[in-house]
This record gives sequence, structure tokens and C-alpha cells, in this order.
Amino acid sequence: MSDDMIKTLEEIVEAEKAMKTRFQRLAEKADTPEMRALFKELAAEEQNHERELGERLTALRLLRDG
Repeated sequence: MSDDMIKTLEEIVEAEKAMKTRFQRLAEKADTPEMRALFKELAAEEQNHERELGERLTALRLLRDG
């Protein structure tokens, strides 16, 4: 398993975390309940992406490390 692939996936997981945090902050500042709900939903989607990619990252590390 390429260390470059793992490093790239680590960076993507961090980007998902950052977007989740950004959407959470936007939800806190939203002017309407509809916008608040939208940003909360987007934050939840980013959380799911982070979890799924994190699981794959763990699997790739296990394959690499034997």
C-alpha cells in the first residue's frame, strides 16, 4: 500500500472534519430555521464522510502494516 495514498486519504479526512466544523458554525449563525436545518444536515453528511473514510483509512493502514 502506497504511503502517498494513505497520506492523501488522511488529508481528505481532515478536509471533511474542517467542512463539518464550518457547517456547524454556519448553522449557529443562520438567520432562519430552514438555513439552520440545512447547515446541520450538511454537517451531518460531512460527519458520515469522515467516519466512512476513517474506517477505510484504518483498513488501508492494517493492510500496509500487515
